[in-house]
This record gives sequence, C-alpha cells and structure tokens, in this order.
Amino acid sequence: MKRIVESHQEYFFDKENANEYLNNAKNASKARYSNFLSSLKKLDIKGRYLEVGCGPGILTQVVAMQHPKAEIIANDISPEMIKLAQQDLADNLKTRIKYEIGDACDINSIKDFGKFDLIYSTFTLHHWDNAELAIKNLYSMLNNNGLLYIHDLKRVFWLYYVKSESGFFNSIRAAYRPDEIKAILNKTGIKNYKINSIFPFFMQSVLIRK
Repeated sequence: MKRIVESHQEYFFDKENANEYLNNAKNASKARYSNFLSSLKKLDIKGRYLEVGCGPGILTQVVAMQHPKAEIIANDISPEMIKLAQQDLADNLKTRIKYEIGDACDINSIKDFGKFDLIYSTFTLHHWDNAELAIKNLYSMLNNNGLLYIHDLKRVFWLYYVKSESGFFNSIRAAYRPDEIKAILNKTGIKNYKINSIFPFFMQSVLIRK
C-alpha cells in the first residue's frame, strides 16, 4: 500500500484548469466540506484565521459567514487561483477576507502574514512537497493555544485493487495513513495533537494545539 506522490501545482497554475476547478468545487462544496464545517463551528475559535491552500476561495467565504467575527487571510501557491478567489469574493466579506499567494513549504512566503488563532487546511496535506516542513512552518505561526486543523483524505488498502485512475482515487492513494502522520509529527517534536478518522472511511482530521 505504498503512497503515490501527487502534485497538482503546475496544473493549477493554468488559467483554464483553475476555472474548471472552480466550477467543480462549487458543485461539490457542500458534501466536500460539511464535516469540516460542522467541527469548526463547534470549536468556535475567535480571532485571526489562516486558510492554507484556499484554491478559488469557496470555503473561505463559507467559513467567514459561519464565523462573522473572524478575520481571514487565505493563501494559495497558484496566482490563478488567487485571481479567481478575489474576483469571486462577495462585497460584504471584503473587509474580513484577504487573499495572498504563498506556499506552506516556504516560510519566507508566508511569515509576514503574522500569527493566528486558527490555521486550517483542507485536502492539501497529500499535495505538500514536504509535509513535515509545512507543518513546522504553520505551527510556528500559531498564537499560544492556537489550533492547526488539517482535514484530508486517508489512504485505504483496498483502493489498490480498484481498477480506476480517476483523480479522486489517485488523491486517496496519495494520502497519508494515521501512522505516517504520527511519524511526521514526532519528527517535528509536536506532542499535543489528535488524529481522528471520520466518516466516510477515507477521511481524517489532524488537530494540533500549541
């Protein structure tokens, strides 16, 4: 059940591909983010938020509406995604949401964003070139008692017997198992964390408290 390496960075730098992703994400957003949004609402974290890998900004706006006092900086490595997010941003949210280009694996590209009470990322862990470095960088940007919330797919063995090369199945094959995430966190020296397997069976969340 070897993890495959999946990176869409070059794909998302293309304007046409970015627009296609925006349309697909709008159609699937409710099912894709429902568990994450429900959990985030229960946490009810106040203060500044950082969204990592925001894509075209659909989730950013939903989180802003769900948490009306939160100030959100949302970043993505793709300039085309940031352009789409800025164009699609509702007027009533422009004072609370700011989109920026940045890479979690490059601290110099994000360190000027400041410190945050919540940093969250959805469906990006399996894309990061260096997950250990990205987590270390994001952890360093948390305020004391801040939370790093990573929501992603989970690799399951039986998918290797499914004869499909769809993007979704390949993303699951590229995802980390809980034991692999634990190994990454142990290397960083982070101790205060919890990994949850969530419905459906190929999903998981990682909550890291500073």
